Amino acid sequence: MYVDPKDYSAAIKRVDPVDEKVEFVASEIQQSEGKHLGREVGILYGMLFGGLIYVAYSIFIQLGLI
Repeated sequence: MYVDPKDYSAAIKRVDPVDEKVEFVASEIQQSEGKHLGREVGILYGMLFGGLIYVAYSIFIQLGLI
């Protein structure tokens, strides 16, 4: 199948604005999902370190170091 280069260029020029809009929306969705995932991971890390501090504090209290 042969496509005339002029027709191909014209088709690409019509498709480019739509392609840019689709890429922009997709990147915004990915950024939003990344923010949500980052928040959830931050909450989990906070709970983990909070638990570790609690355990360490409890051990120091039992040993009489504090």
